[in-house]
Amino acid sequence: MDGATLRQRLRLASGLVLLTFAFTHFLNHALGIWSLAAMENGRIAFLAVWRSPPGEALLLAALIVHVALALWKTARRRTLRLSAWQWAQLLLGLCIPFLLIPHALGTGGLAARFGYEDSYRNVLTILWPGLVFNQTLLMLLVWSHGMIGLHFWLRVKPGYPRWRLLVFAVALLVPLLATWGWTAAAQRLRLTENPPFPLTREMTAWSDPLIIALQRGFLLLLALVAVVLVARVVMRRFARSIEIAYPGDRTLRVAPGPTLLEISRMNGIPHADVCGGRARCSTCRTRILDGAQTLPEASATEARVLSRIGADANVRLACQIRPQANLRVQPLVPARGAARVAGAAGDAYHWGVEQPAAILFVDLRNFTGLAETRLSYDVVFILNRYLGETGRAIEACGGYVDKFIGDGVMAIFGMSDGIQAGCRNALAATNAIAESIAQLNEELASQLEAPLRIGMGLHAGQVILGRIGAVNGNGASGRITALGDVVNTASRLEGASKEFGRALVVSQTVMQTAGYACDTAEETEIAIRGRQEPLRVFALDPPLRLVDTLGKTPSLPA
Repeated sequence: MDGATLRQRLRLASGLVLLTFAFTHFLNHALGIWSLAAMENGRIAFLAVWRSPPGEALLLAALIVHVALALWKTARRRTLRLSAWQWAQLLLGLCIPFLLIPHALGTGGLAARFGYEDSYRNVLTILWPGLVFNQTLLMLLVWSHGMIGLHFWLRVKPGYPRWRLLVFAVALLVPLLATWGWTAAAQRLRLTENPPFPLTREMTAWSDPLIIALQRGFLLLLALVAVVLVARVVMRRFARSIEIAYPGDRTLRVAPGPTLLEISRMNGIPHADVCGGRARCSTCRTRILDGAQTLPEASATEARVLSRIGADANVRLACQIRPQANLRVQPLVPARGAARVAGAAGDAYHWGVEQPAAILFVDLRNFTGLAETRLSYDVVFILNRYLGETGRAIEACGGYVDKFIGDGVMAIFGMSDGIQAGCRNALAATNAIAESIAQLNEELASQLEAPLRIGMGLHAGQVILGRIGAVNGNGASGRITALGDVVNTASRLEGASKEFGRALVVSQTVMQTAGYACDTAEETEIAIRGRQEPLRVFALDPPLRLVDTLGKTPSLPA
């Protein structure tokens, strides 16, 4: 593992530890809505975790690592041209340690040094009312910094779109309830008991100078970081330069050191970047037209991302490469799409989501022969009736019509309700489609020499779901579509239904995931182009008569 990858993982892990601490601490504060006694009881469980030797060691290590890596990353920046959310996270992160020092020393520090009991009764007596603003500001800074980081970590994860609204609700409610809880408890305590100030002169004589010293020390660290930043800028002016050529005959002369993404930002060149330069997405991917041999091998993190997208050998992530020689490059993701990150943040499909889904292909058999013997208007009428009935059947069973392909239909199941429900719904849809075609044949019997026949292919697995299509003036893009090997396999199963002379060919993966068995199906293995191993499939004709092997729902209706 290279150093950059290790630092990134340590920063993420330490951040998650600190966020967990803040979350449990805030939940403890929220108990003050009920009573001070509830807060004290909750504090017992809280301290059992975070004041235990392992808990204290983990928390202290996470705090030191996270702050140190944040300062290290800031000092190594070659540009301060950042997006709004990156600025917010950076500034919040730099403010938190300064405001946290008094709170940490006033609770854990005094408890360790003098055996002071930092109970809610004592802490609230100190905070209310003079330090209400300080405490509220600290809580909001900590929580906002954590939520920004959590969101931009999760936004490229499969399944996050389903939980995004819940996460957003929690992000709003937790600090609100925590502030309500501790301020309400503090007010009640002042009105009913008005306890004396709990700190002795000896305690304040020890803590106050130490707080000032630590805060000044942290400010000196920030000043040192600023000096390093300025020094790096000055040194770049006298360092050797290299040329980076972009499309449109724009060539930059820059000093080696920054990443290609930083070079683009420093010089005002729009460059797509969703994850903030953390190699968690591939939107900054760039084709290296000349000079690729001068770049070092991809790190493990970069190689993993490039492998996931099947990138060519001359495609690299701009956020991970640091040019040391002349390059000619071509960013592969339009920068105008990156400019809409804020508007597209609420739609994870804008950037693509990888998740399991079931893919169904439906095709009308012998449509060419049907069209040759009819007037064009009659063909359009029959085709629209067939596609309309098929689309309604799919949607009635919880599916999503991806696209109409001539006389074929592609549908996605399980986008929001999970892969097992998606497979079950897709199998139910094959019954509904077959029933709709049968009714359509009865309705059009006088117009058809032979009944309409269909072929269907159904497969399931990991797919990439994304909005594909032009972006309109409102920033909205096209319909959601599915991409990947599963889609290709489902299409080939639909083609195989001709060879079997059956209306449906479904993979064993779908049947097992759905928890169904079928004794009347023809089970076999077929070779799929592009796959090394044969695929086990079932060839059958709807209506399906399946046995539920999980015992959770009735069998599909006949």
